[in-house]
Amino acid sequence: MDEVSKASSPQPSALDSGRWIARVVLAVILAEGIWGLIVSLTNNLVVPFLARTMGGDAQSPFYLGKGDFNVPALFVSLLQLCFAGIVAVILSYWAGRKPKLVRAKSMRVTPVAPQAAAAVPARAAAPTQAASSGPSSPAAPSAPPAEFWSPPKPQPRVAPASPLPPPKPAKPKPPKEVYYNIVGEPINPTEDE
Repeated sequence: MDEVSKASSPQPSALDSGRWIARVVLAVILAEGIWGLIVSLTNNLVVPFLARTMGGDAQSPFYLGKGDFNVPALFVSLLQLCFAGIVAVILSYWAGRKPKLVRAKSMRVTPVAPQAAAAVPARAAAPTQAASSGPSSPAAPSAPPAEFWSPPKPQPRVAPASPLPPPKPAKPKPPKEVYYNIVGEPINPTEDE
């Protein structure tokens, strides 16, 4: 019974935690914009309206001020709420979109022909011949080359005694398609997230 409940509730992935962080940031931005508008409405509209209706003595501790409305400060707080809304919409779109799967090109691998494998350069074949000359003869260390690169010397070709029939070419398999995620790791496209 526990196995079924574990299978039905998958573990949250890094993508889900990133979406939750974006949602929290979105909520904080919107809350800040709304709170700023509420404070501005209170200070610049409600308190001056109460001061005008109540009147009062300037010497009284309950005096609320002259009763002048501060329209520019109210406009600024409304503009801040609009900017917070724009940022919230952009952040919501960014958090809600799914990552694009990058499809890599598949490459076909061809086997190496036997003739190409037989044509080994003389320099690469020399240590093998020295080691196979006998167990009693120690292999002498080769001297470092005088140049960085020298072209390989052509070896005389020895014709085989009886020609072998050419091997049948293997049927090429269709290349396996490999999908990569945005980070570059291979993924299985049949798995659900």
